[in-house]
Amino acid sequence: MKSPEHNAVLNLYDRLSALIEKLPGGLQKPILRELTPIRELFLEQRAPRVLLSGGSAQSAPSLLAAMGASNIHCGESEQGWRSYQGGVSGAMAKILDARNDAPDAHWETGIAAAAPDIVLFLQDGDMPEPEWQKSIRRATSSGAPIIALSSSAESARRLGERLEETSELRGKIRAVCSLDDPGFLEILCAALPAPGQLEFARLTNARKAQAFIASSLLKSFSAVCGVIGLQPIPLADLPVLATLQSLMVGMIIHTTGRPVTLKLVGEFLSALGLSVGAGFVFREAARVAVRIVPFWGNAVSGFVAGAGTYAIGRAAIAYFVDDSPIQETRRIFLSMLPKGRSTTKLP
Repeated sequence: MKSPEHNAVLNLYDRLSALIEKLPGGLQKPILRELTPIRELFLEQRAPRVLLSGGSAQSAPSLLAAMGASNIHCGESEQGWRSYQGGVSGAMAKILDARNDAPDAHWETGIAAAAPDIVLFLQDGDMPEPEWQKSIRRATSSGAPIIALSSSAESARRLGERLEETSELRGKIRAVCSLDDPGFLEILCAALPAPGQLEFARLTNARKAQAFIASSLLKSFSAVCGVIGLQPIPLADLPVLATLQSLMVGMIIHTTGRPVTLKLVGEFLSALGLSVGAGFVFREAARVAVRIVPFWGNAVSGFVAGAGTYAIGRAAIAYFVDDSPIQETRRIFLSMLPKGRSTTKLP
């Protein structure tokens, strides 16, 4: 079941799809190609599936809390996979706890029901050889990427040394990390398939991962607007550009786990100094586009279209992901517009 904010993003995408269908046929293919990563990250968004292997005694909720998840609610188990929901957005992860104390039947049922996206090999201290071999077998059975995780840098170092001596794991370990490693969440997020990355970043409030995802979609949106801007599109069709830009802002907000509304998008654009007012709606977006880059006129420059979109996106990331003050956000926005071509004024 999709969340209300995810449905809001889907509605924005439907608006965009309807507009793209009205564009010349030669424009549609490159636009749809650039939108592929956006579709994978946002429209196919789902809970990541994480297999736990090893011998750590830390419970799954405690592990998620240590990763930054808050207000964790434990759901029902379905064929071994248990859902955990938390964070401001109610994001979710599915976990198959196949550590050494789990019976073989539990692990086998879970693996047969769904393939994990990633394996977390958890270990803090020494482990007897029989249990070590059991952990290795369960960790490698699915072929999913493996990240070895320990509670501290020192225990991670010792774990890494033992893993290097284990022939079954050579070339299969993506990384060896500790929970206090500041880059751990980003490494884990990057190892997940695209549809599971966003949900994990929202669940754990991994700001760097959220910023990376937002930057990825920013590049795609800027490229799409650049493709559109290279064509002599009549002024009446400029809402296509502003719909893209508004969808981009909405998706950046969605990345952080905050609810996405048309009102919030409009208030943000207005806070940048754009004359959109409280009654901003997408079908009036031609005025917004001209306000940002007044000389677009009837023939839109691809460079300016991409640069204007990029400026809006960078400002949205600064404000919603990095929590920059609005004054700093405005400065970032104005500094990235084509020099000498913006008449936007700060209040």
